[in-house]
Amino acid sequence: MRGAKLNRNVSKHFQESLWLYVVCLFCLFTGIVLGIYTVKYMGETERQDLINYFLGFKKTIGSEAVNNKSILIETVKTNVPMIAALWLLGLTIVGIPVILVIDIIKGFTLGFTLTFVFYSMSYSGVGFVLMGVLPQNIIYLPCIVIGSVLAIKLSLAKLKDKLNKQVNYHKNYFLDYSMSFLIIILVMMLGFLYEAYITPRAIQTVAFYAGSVYI
Repeated sequence: MRGAKLNRNVSKHFQESLWLYVVCLFCLFTGIVLGIYTVKYMGETERQDLINYFLGFKKTIGSEAVNNKSILIETVKTNVPMIAALWLLGLTIVGIPVILVIDIIKGFTLGFTLTFVFYSMSYSGVGFVLMGVLPQNIIYLPCIVIGSVLAIKLSLAKLKDKLNKQVNYHKNYFLDYSMSFLIIILVMMLGFLYEAYITPRAIQTVAFYAGSVYI
């Protein structure tokens, strides 16, 4: 019974919020494209400096012991504040533009990283991306998009209430909203753990097989 109700609620949410998902995904892909073109049209000197830095980092992580706990903490520090910002912005009337900017920035970061890796490592960059970049982002990106939609939806509801001088969402909505974000963070923990404990080993594997060329 509960499972069927949950499925109905999820289906209803996606049907009602489809246009918001389209907007958020558009911003995300816009950021990815901007990231790709930033690397493509970057000055040769700046690009080479970044490539040298990246290859030096790859050489270091490929040859030294990795502090997985430290990486986990840094990963949490990087991603949880972003989700917390989405949650907080959803509680405001003016948070929608900032939410969309966050989606663009996340897309830009991913597009820049993927393109930069390919510029730095050529064909061996495929392995680096498949093992060290994409897996955690397959978890992060849907979570960020869903969080963005939930935040925009609440922000729009608050704006509508202010204009109509009435409350259209039930009194438990804030609790449901906050619980949804807590679930998002718990799901993202899978990405945090992968990035902290599996990504370094994946990078070491790629560095080992590409060592004769890059290290």
